[in-house]
Amino acid sequence: MSTSRLAIRLYTYRGYSAPWRASIMLKLKQLHFQQFFVNLPKGEQLANMYSQINPFQVVPTLEINGQLLHESMAIAEYLEEEFPRIKLLPKSPIEKAIVRSMCETVNSGIHPYHASRLYRYVHNYVSDINRQEISEPFLDRGFTALNTLVEKHGGDYSFGNQVTLADAFIYPALRGDDVSYLVSLDKYPALKRVVENLDNLTEFAYENPDSQG
Repeated sequence: MSTSRLAIRLYTYRGYSAPWRASIMLKLKQLHFQQFFVNLPKGEQLANMYSQINPFQVVPTLEINGQLLHESMAIAEYLEEEFPRIKLLPKSPIEKAIVRSMCETVNSGIHPYHASRLYRYVHNYVSDINRQEISEPFLDRGFTALNTLVEKHGGDYSFGNQVTLADAFIYPALRGDDVSYLVSLDKYPALKRVVENLDNLTEFAYENPDSQG
């Protein structure tokens, strides 16, 4: 697909970890895109207009030439297959599987346990419990497992010395506004090393949420 003919929109909310993954991947692929901000604290994701764009009422949603894609892992796979000039997966099947397992550790093993919708649901039944009490045991288990994977397979970055999809998932998981206050990087030295290296790459630069609508 010729990138010059693409109309790419990313429905997102700056500073939140899941949509930040998609933004990083698009930048790593050197794709030009427009950002449309869905104000999550104000509940814009629940409005009928956005529900037609994403029936699950979450971000990110990626729109390419009118086609809508949901869920960051599916978006990652699509971008890797459709735009292979800049590769974010290693060559061998086993190495690809390891990188994907890192992504899924974030996507399935960490992210659901700090999502605001989980906290709101639990809070309906246990009003005196706070978000950290709910999330911390699950986050620690997930980040401990992820730290072990990075210790074994990492180098300058999560997998060896080249940036991969794993970095696009891991970095927002530790730097995102919705999770960073719940996690101490010092507990996970391999992850801390990788995140500090990624701090120096422009594709991973923090986007100030105060600039969005």
